Amino acid sequence: MLVALLGGMWGASAAEPLPHPQGAVILTITGNITQTNTPGQAQFDKTMLEALGKASYTTSSEVSAAPMTFEGVPLRAVLERVGALGKTIRATALNAYQNSIPMEDLQFEPILAMKVDGKVITARDKGPLWIVYPRDANPVLDDVRYDSRWVWQLSKLHIE
Repeated sequence: MLVALLGGMWGASAAEPLPHPQGAVILTITGNITQTNTPGQAQFDKTMLEALGKASYTTSSEVSAAPMTFEGVPLRAVLERVGALGKTIRATALNAYQNSIPMEDLQFEPILAMKVDGKVITARDKGPLWIVYPRDANPVLDDVRYDSRWVWQLSKLHIE
């Protein structure tokens, strides 16, 4: 597994006010968070997410046995930026698919992938955001429990 973390200490501090998105909103976070930029929620455009740091790894997935290189932002960095306080993340996709992810999963360093094999992923190709785990780095992740947490077309996170 190759993990590359870039961008210092995840960009801006959680204590700094969360700016308003200038581009199209691709992720909305609600629930038990301390930083918002609209009433009761934190909205992010692509540029805001990219400012939180970058991570990448090459791993296989449920949809492809051949390893693919995923690039995006660490989920941990996003949650830290909004001051997430909870035990569970409810992830919702554009098609209304939902799955709960325990905060303990942060130990595996999942990312919100925006690129696969160097190509930006669109809604048509499981994007614009896809929760991805480094499956090949830890045998426990090669399990249906974790496969279902690879939420593609991610649009919302709710912290409980």
